[in-house]
Parts: sequence; C-alpha cells; structure tokens
Amino acid sequence: MPSGGNRAVIAAAGSRKTQLIIDAALAAPGRRALITTYTQENLAQIRRRIMEINGVIPGHITATTWFPFLIHQAARPFQNSVTGRIDHVRSLNFEGSRSRFARRDNVLAYYFDRNGDLYRDGVADFACRADDASAGAVIRRLEAMYDDIYIDEFQDLVGYDLDFVDKLFASTMGITVVGDPRQHTFATNNGPRNKKYRGAGIMDWINQRQRTCDLEMRAESWRCHQTICDWSDQLYPAMPATISRNLTETGHDGIFKVSRDDVPAYVAKYSPKVLRDRVTASTLGLPAMNIGLSKGSTFDRVLIFPTQPMIKYLKTADLSARRAPDRLYVAVTRARHSVAFVVGPQEADYIP
Repeated sequence: MPSGGNRAVIAAAGSRKTQLIIDAALAAPGRRALITTYTQENLAQIRRRIMEINGVIPGHITATTWFPFLIHQAARPFQNSVTGRIDHVRSLNFEGSRSRFARRDNVLAYYFDRNGDLYRDGVADFACRADDASAGAVIRRLEAMYDDIYIDEFQDLVGYDLDFVDKLFASTMGITVVGDPRQHTFATNNGPRNKKYRGAGIMDWINQRQRTCDLEMRAESWRCHQTICDWSDQLYPAMPATISRNLTETGHDGIFKVSRDDVPAYVAKYSPKVLRDRVTASTLGLPAMNIGLSKGSTFDRVLIFPTQPMIKYLKTADLSARRAPDRLYVAVTRARHSVAFVVGPQEADYIP
C-alpha cells in the first residue's frame, strides 16, 4: 500500500484489514505513523500483531486509542482557544453526560464535568472547535508530528468524530481508514450529529467524499468457510458477496444448531469458543466472551447462545425482523470452520 493520499478500505470480516494497516506502517520506517482505533481490545490486538512481526513497536509508529489521541493531541494543547484557560482539560468522563439544559456557548458546562473531564459525547466536538478557534493549529500540529494516520474499525466513529476525520482528510498527511459497516457494534458517542451515517450509513458518508478519499472494497475472507460467508452475507444483502479463501475442509464446516441438552457433548468434541450477547446471558456455566469484545478475534469454531431476536431471525430469515444484525454478523464471522447456535426444544424443530 503506498504512503500518502487518503484511502477508505471497506472490507468483510476476515479480510485482513487490520493487518493491512500494520503492514503499511511497518513497511515505511521513514514515515512517522499513528495507528488509532476506538477500543482497548482492538488496540491490544494491533500492538500484539506488530510485536509478533517486528519484536517491538518501532519508534516511527505510535499506537493509541481514539479518545486519548483527541484529548492529548487536539483538545489539551489548544484548550485555551476555546475555554480561555490553559489547564482545564484533565481527562475523559466516559459514563457521564452533560445536563440537557447545558448550552454550547457555555463551554465549561457543555463539554466538562466538575473535575475538568471531557464528556464522551463532546470530545471530538471540542477538538474540532479548538482547531477552528486556533485557525487550524490543531491539524498543523498533527502534520508536524505524523506523515500517516491509520484509523482501524472506522465504522465505530460517529458524530463529530466524522467531522474531525474530514479535517484530517483535508490535511497534508496520508489518512487511511479501514472498517466494515456490518460490524458496527460500538459507537464513540451517542450524540445526534451525523446520525444518518451510523452503522451501514457510513457507506454514504464515504461515497460523498470521493474527491478527498479513494474507496477500496474488499470482499475476500481469509478466515471464514464459504458456507459461513454465504450465511452472514444474507444479513446485509446490499453489500458485496464475500468470497472465502479458507479452503480447508474439516468434516464439520458451516452453520449448525445444537440443543441445550447436547451442549456438553458438543463442547467436549469440538472445543468451540462460546459467545454470548452480554454477561447476564446464561451459557450453562460455560466460560464465554461477549460478542462485542470478540470483534477482531478469530476462532476455529464458535458456539453462540443467541438472543430471542436472533432466534426469531434463525426461524424466519426475515430481514425486516432483524435486530442488532451487526452483533449477529460479528458473532458468526469469528469462526474459521463452524458456527453452532444453542437452541431450546421449542425451537429445535423450527430452525433449519
């Protein structure tokens, strides 16, 4: 992948999109690169992969999550241009939210809690505002620090985060964003800004930026068996069909259902990774991973304890009845060879 210029890579699960940016950054030791992503889990995977290839994270690469990047490199250095103070920005208030009566022109009440921590919904907004108020000094500072910026899991960015990416696209740096609208299980904030571009809508946002960003679609999966690709593609029929490059046949490949009574025997035979929607879901006492946290991971086999909306979809394949199809897509596409859904006796005869 050449350095310089802006690119958006939209790719199916298992298409090695994260590896793409890692390889690009490592291949250009003369260019200062920032790799950023929303979640700590994905950042840990990025760092681990770099170290597996290179032994250490080289000096020309900085890897960090999205909010620390915005706070330390945009909001804090230029806070005076917005707040009139030089030491107000402290850290991040991830869980709290501003009063619904707070006005945007009341800067301290709108963006900050009483400790000087930025509310999650206001971080990117404040960063954009700092750049505007400083006549572009935020972006000029970044241009002096980095030659290339790579944003992984781009579909997680919403609201003013997309406005900040627009500013990056207009810079002299080479910006690469990679992601998959089908895996929009997280969101950087809950604000109404750019609401129409959430989830699958991010494709519209990218298509509207053809003058500032080249679009590349990747529809190959090096992870999932073709039957898994075909099944998951049905959740998003408007997206390109996925071609599997996993040609291994194990004798137990594809999508299956397993009755709750048969789960112990199935687990003993196939050793699948158990996935659940949330920590409160019953998994018959089996250790499990939340679906959201599994994003970016690969397992030979997965066993999914589905939610009721998932079961409804399994029964009917009715796309209009889908709820949270992104979570179902992520869960299914973690597997190389097989996916099994745990079903009760009342569903076993009705799910194909």
